[in-house]
Amino acid sequence: MNKIFLFFLLQFLVISSFAQSDSEIALTKAKEAIKLMDEGKIDKSIELLEESQKLDSKNYIYPYEIAYAYVLKKEYKKAIKILKKVKKYETLNSQVYQMSGNCYSYLEEPDKAIKEYEEGMNRFPNSGNLHLEKGNIFLGQEKYDEAIKNYENGIDVDPTYTSNYYRLAKLFLNSTDKLSGLIYGEIFMNLERTTERTQEISELLYDTYQSSITLSDKESKIDFCEVIIDASEMKPNEEIKLPLCAIFGKNFILAIINEKTIDLNSLSLIRQKFIENYFKEDFEKYPNVLFNYQKELLDENLFDAYNHYLFQIGAQDEFNEWIETHNKEYDEFVEWYTKNENIIDVNTKNKFIR
Repeated sequence: MNKIFLFFLLQFLVISSFAQSDSEIALTKAKEAIKLMDEGKIDKSIELLEESQKLDSKNYIYPYEIAYAYVLKKEYKKAIKILKKVKKYETLNSQVYQMSGNCYSYLEEPDKAIKEYEEGMNRFPNSGNLHLEKGNIFLGQEKYDEAIKNYENGIDVDPTYTSNYYRLAKLFLNSTDKLSGLIYGEIFMNLERTTERTQEISELLYDTYQSSITLSDKESKIDFCEVIIDASEMKPNEEIKLPLCAIFGKNFILAIINEKTIDLNSLSLIRQKFIENYFKEDFEKYPNVLFNYQKELLDENLFDAYNHYLFQIGAQDEFNEWIETHNKEYDEFVEWYTKNENIIDVNTKNKFIR
């Protein structure tokens, strides 16, 4: 009797073990599939992913990865067909619509791509990635105002998604409104660190500061943006609120007095003077999340090291020379800067949108 009971118990445990491990087996196969995909063995990876899908049919990840494999093979129509089924899953994320829209974009069908992104926005309203992709469509069509509008909408709903800042920084740094580019670019570098894109923006920011400041004995000038005040939009007796360009210019022009050259060291000092000027009165009426973060660094006595870190790609020789005598200061900055609690806090209440 005991032997019979033990036999059935063992049978039950074996069956339960198989039932519980299906999802684990599926995940193991999928991990191997991703590895094969990275090695360029796309067809073999698809076979494994299809096995994973059979084992765990309710998980959208496996057909999503299969669709991605077909994207790598540039078989976009096959990917779209799979993604149409994936969109029926109860649990998924905005990347499904992002990939589907991108497939239409690769097929040179921008209207269908935009439709996919917008469908995804309706389902996932806080997805900065979908606004980014929609903006990229307009950027490719050289409809820059539309591209900017969508990138800024992306920041509005998803303030920590970095790629919208990156796109906006590059667009504005190549325009008459370089100030917006400087702010978007610096916020980007604080949210996305130590990537090729941050190195690119580091150099662009430094070059923009250098090209936008003219120093001379007779008259020093700055050219970051144009001050435009539209009185027609003001209500009677309404207090005048100046554009950020005016506030920045007023405080920055005071910061360059007595400066003779613009290099990495002098730019750091200028930016410190700017923050000191701005926080005398303008910070309350004209709050800015980036300037607040700079003030926090200044209060921690880390602002000089931060500035050298920030612009180092634009002035590598100067940075290398500076760090030889400021190792301790730089190490203290890195220790503070790399703590999660010290990452710039950009949220829906304090976000910067031009």
